[in-house]
Amino acid sequence: MNEAKQNNKRILICLSSSPSNARVIHAAAKLYDPQTDSLTALYIGSLEDDVSADLRLKDNILLARRCGAEVQIIESDDIVLTITGIARQMHTTDLFIGLSARSGFSHVRSIPERLIDYLPDTDIHIIPDARASAYPLVYRKNNTPVLNLRDLILVVAVMSAATLIGYWFDQSVFSNSNIVTIYILAVLIASVLTSHRVYGIIASILYILLFNFLFIDPRFTLLVYDSSYLVTYLVTFAASLLTGTLAVRLKNTARESSENAYQARILLETSDQMKYTEDTSEMIRIVCIQLEDLLKRPVSFFVCQSGEFKQDDITAEEKEILQWVADYRHQAGAYTDQWPSSEYRYLSVHSQEHCFGILRIDMKERSFTEFENTLLLSIINEFTLALTNAQVNKDKTAAEVNAEKERFRAGLLRSISHDLRTPLTSIIGNATNLVSNSTYLTEEEKQTVYEDIRSDSYWLGSQMENILSMSRLENDIPIHLNIENVNEIIEESLEHLDYRAARHIIRIAADNDDLYAEMDSRLIIQVLTNLVNNAIMHTPDGSEITISCKLKDDHVVICVADNGDGIPDDEKAHVFELFRSGEHKSTDSYRNRGIGLNLCAMILKAHGQPIEVCDNQPHGTIFRFYLKAKEIDHEPYKDPGC
Repeated sequence: MNEAKQNNKRILICLSSSPSNARVIHAAAKLYDPQTDSLTALYIGSLEDDVSADLRLKDNILLARRCGAEVQIIESDDIVLTITGIARQMHTTDLFIGLSARSGFSHVRSIPERLIDYLPDTDIHIIPDARASAYPLVYRKNNTPVLNLRDLILVVAVMSAATLIGYWFDQSVFSNSNIVTIYILAVLIASVLTSHRVYGIIASILYILLFNFLFIDPRFTLLVYDSSYLVTYLVTFAASLLTGTLAVRLKNTARESSENAYQARILLETSDQMKYTEDTSEMIRIVCIQLEDLLKRPVSFFVCQSGEFKQDDITAEEKEILQWVADYRHQAGAYTDQWPSSEYRYLSVHSQEHCFGILRIDMKERSFTEFENTLLLSIINEFTLALTNAQVNKDKTAAEVNAEKERFRAGLLRSISHDLRTPLTSIIGNATNLVSNSTYLTEEEKQTVYEDIRSDSYWLGSQMENILSMSRLENDIPIHLNIENVNEIIEESLEHLDYRAARHIIRIAADNDDLYAEMDSRLIIQVLTNLVNNAIMHTPDGSEITISCKLKDDHVVICVADNGDGIPDDEKAHVFELFRSGEHKSTDSYRNRGIGLNLCAMILKAHGQPIEVCDNQPHGTIFRFYLKAKEIDHEPYKDPGC
């Protein structure tokens, strides 16, 4: 046993009304550590109202709770399959079960022996007690009757048909030994066609009575003069028992194979549907539909957010149930010992660290069958695994995004810290020079110093505005979209240009003065300002810069074109990268860090629109971006006097 398993045990106790069950509970309690382990006590059956019949069972349940166990009560016909399903769902490490005495000739394998085969990775602790009854109540079938009218009618019909055939043989030239063969065949047929071996025994008894009464002398009496017929009767009994046993086993094997195939198909279908989505709401929808189709009942799912349920349609009582199920990770509601009067069953969907929510299943008609319960738990396990994987991927993506943001901030600070210091030093130096040597400087020299201070101050302001906008977009602060007049936005952007814009020819070319688009106006003004300033910086004085806009399909296309030297083809793919200078390589010049174009790309991405760069013919560069076009409904003029 590995160290993790030793230090974090998941213990499951099988409860029963057996006198030895208290020893089972005490043995499990000795192994249980409340600080690190989980302890669950499982009873498979239903609590009866007859106190005398279940007094020991109720005492054992109380004892298990006093030892710190959570008690689960499940209705089921197949004890072994249900224990196996629960143990696998809980990832049980240690299972405690009692071993009751068996009669010496019994060949049927006990429940603990079968569990050893089904749970090879679980430590099964068998607590024997020879004083216990051979068949504790917990191991008995539920109240489903063995005898039923259909099988009784079938036995009577088969034996009646055998009697008629035997009467025909009796009237013919054939001997009575053929009648015996017909009756033995009828017993075998009845054993195979009915649901329990007891019907084979009934058929054997009918065969003995009918054959002896109708076909053996003295007829119409039950006297037997020939002792050889006694051997025939014993052989018939043995054959009916053997045939009935084999038939029941074959039917159970076929039923289990069919159920396993159906369960595998349902689980595969559910897994395939959830495999192609990372959206938890879509996973919830898929599982609810699958469970409704399987159980033929309404199914709901309540999402647990930070340990609470905040849906508006939850009543106070139901909220209490949901909170209890989420806290204790245990079933509640109809057919359980918690809120049994409820019309619904509540099941927790959780991993070891997180509760995703609660499934609510309508239980007005009946409880789950054993097969439904097993398949339900399997689907919940598959659902939990898918939600856990989605949560892990979500956390991983968030961690990667946060790490990328941190790398971006660190890189940005390292890259611009020196550049911000350089213009500040220049401003301080020029200002000090004016204060100390103003009387010695000519007017022309003063104008040069003034222009340097203004240039450095403007660049600092522009860069700080860009950095603030980049930080806002990196932190996923939502942009505010409004419908704005495109021409007005272009004209306003010209008011924020570099002072050197006066040295260039800047034109506006608009196909329509009444173009409207959806945008965050402040950010789009910053895009236009950066694009025009970039053109001013990289073209010689006297160059022409044109800002144009036109309507194309359902978008407004805005272009900023210059007639400078252009951008080489191998550089176009990198112009929107952070810290690219546009001079074919990175540069140390603080005026040319490449922040502006990267910011333009980020702003357009936040608008869900592209930005492109291409050549201007015959020479120069065009930056083109798109905005979603909108129309403004103008109200017709109304005369105030009307």
